[in-house]
Amino acid sequence: MTLTRKQAEIRATILDQLYAKRPISRIDISKETHITPATTGNIINELIKEGLVHELGELDDDSVGRKKTLLDITSRQHFYLGFEISEKYLALVITDNIGEILASEWHTHYLEHQEGPSDIKIIQLIQHFLQKHKDISISAIGIGLPGHVKLDESQQIISKNPLWENINLKRIQDTFDVPVYFGNKSHCLTLAERLFTYHSTDSNFIVYHVARGIHCSYMYNGSIYSQENFLIGEVGHTIINPEGERCPCGKNGCLQVYASESALINKASLLYHSSRVSLLRTLVADSSDINLNILLTAYKLGDLGSIELINTACKYLAISISNLCQLIDMERIYLDGEIFSYPIIAEQILSYLQHMVQLFPHQKQPEITIKPYSYLNVARAATSLCINAAFLNKKK
Repeated sequence: MTLTRKQAEIRATILDQLYAKRPISRIDISKETHITPATTGNIINELIKEGLVHELGELDDDSVGRKKTLLDITSRQHFYLGFEISEKYLALVITDNIGEILASEWHTHYLEHQEGPSDIKIIQLIQHFLQKHKDISISAIGIGLPGHVKLDESQQIISKNPLWENINLKRIQDTFDVPVYFGNKSHCLTLAERLFTYHSTDSNFIVYHVARGIHCSYMYNGSIYSQENFLIGEVGHTIINPEGERCPCGKNGCLQVYASESALINKASLLYHSSRVSLLRTLVADSSDINLNILLTAYKLGDLGSIELINTACKYLAISISNLCQLIDMERIYLDGEIFSYPIIAEQILSYLQHMVQLFPHQKQPEITIKPYSYLNVARAATSLCINAAFLNKKK
């Protein structure tokens, strides 16, 4: 059935509410969207016939009158490939239309010791993965990037990291018969949190992502806030110590030079070479073998240099998160990244935040949640780009 632009916009608005607030009833969708109950009901009935939506049953409450029938998105109706281009690995998944992973794999690499991946390698990995799972017919591909994209201006990842220069995004896009969508990986995580997780309200929230760099993305009133302005969310380059170390960006004292994964590992490597008493020397044969796990092991063994590195990173991350709470109206903050998967770090950051001075009595405190870490998080999240483009884009 061919839809007019207005009909397509209404359909996308209704599906958007279903994804954001599922399970939800027809009448609540109508109230939230200001679309008439009759129109809402007709479109929901069409979506049920298409298999995209199903009824869960009546809401069991004590209200008088007709009971609400709750609706949900039906799983396994469409399938997508998600891919993450990362500093440490290349990850692939196939998910369905609610983010359930059906297949996955990842390939490790280390940018510090080798060149960045090429578009040819990425294309080959995707083709091989699709061939291995040819029984699953995908509708689109989503790719999470360690930077930004604007294909009408540049065919490369927009980033200060020169190791991504061998990736031509347009060539990747033109290789496949299905649509290919690109997005900053922090934005992917934020969109996926809204579409793939059950929430009773469509609230404002932040995903605070720490990896080689540090970035946050803000979901505001159902959309990612100012994602076309690449400066927005670059918390890693906010100054935390004006008299501090020089950042590769050219400023002094950026958060990134104290708390990013790459900064911690680089400083641990310096400790390894400069301190004869560093316990790091007993844990690895070469400084190139140092990773977060090794650094945390040295911390737990009482290595003074490692303790200083971790404590400083935790303190500055907590200050950064606290500052965001005063600048942005939100209900939740999600902390995402391998660094938060270590209880020593997570507990220390949460403790700092709990003991920070409140400006006002009974001031609003956002809920802080640490997302379970997986190599597949961003690749899975990238498939939300496909769903957003196929079903929720009101401008089509």
